[in-house]
Amino acid sequence: MDGLFSHASPPPGPKGTAADVTEPLVSSVMVPVTADQAFEGMTEYIHLWWPGGKYSAFGSGTHPAFGPDGLYEEAEDGRRYQWARVVQVKHPELIELSFTMLMDQHPPTRVVIAFEEHGTGTRVTLTHDGWAPGEAGLEQRARYGNWDEILGYYARFMGGK
Repeated sequence: MDGLFSHASPPPGPKGTAADVTEPLVSSVMVPVTADQAFEGMTEYIHLWWPGGKYSAFGSGTHPAFGPDGLYEEAEDGRRYQWARVVQVKHPELIELSFTMLMDQHPPTRVVIAFEEHGTGTRVTLTHDGWAPGEAGLEQRARYGNWDEILGYYARFMGGK
């Protein structure tokens, strides 16, 4: 009887295992500005809202910035560390990054930040996916699970809640 259902799919693995590592992380905030202003706040003023003391290679005093070569941070002593490479930019609608921040030992993941106007504000949605297979993907997903908190800093900077 065991061979009766030989083509049946295996049961799904429990959450938090390599079986569900393909699930993207999605975080979203609403900011009370136009898409152009929301995009500018994300790209031109990231150094004013990013929680560098919590999420950076160099800690407090770091200066994150978007540049032509990608997203990086610069330490007070001039050292530079690249967080991501820019894959595509559609101003003011979308930024796509090949993201490696503090996980250089694994293949890059993908971060897409979309800006969509709604009434008197803009919904900013960050989707993080493209995890490595297996345990490496679980490690990546665990490391990058704080987007809600990080976008909260951005939203407050932009006048949102």
